[in-house]
Amino acid sequence: MQDRRQRAHGAVDRLHERLLANDVHGFAAVFAVNGVLELPFGPAALRGREQVREYVRDDITAIVSQTRYDTTDPDVLVVEWEAGGSRHLTVVRVGGGGVELFRDYSGPAAAGEEPRSG
Repeated sequence: MQDRRQRAHGAVDRLHERLLANDVHGFAAVFAVNGVLELPFGPAALRGREQVREYVRDDITAIVSQTRYDTTDPDVLVVEWEAGGSRHLTVVRVGGGGVELFRDYSGPAAAGEEPRSG
């Protein structure tokens, strides 16, 4: 169980490192082949590394703050973080192949989209 929790924290570390390095290809590579980046207040879910790569912005220069919360599932973390003037609450699920789910509850301004209706 501890190995799985360390794997989850390591994946979040790599995601943030790749964002700060403006490496969208490296960011997408942390995802499992069929991993999902879901933005409940933004566009539809992005499935697979290619869609993630096409969407992710490469203009984050600093992560100003970050707090991680372990859950009862060692593969799942909740991360509060602020970067690029946007605040995020993200649920991350990591499996053996990488990030399986990255669900980011940022506001519409952070996602660069209008809120979805319905």
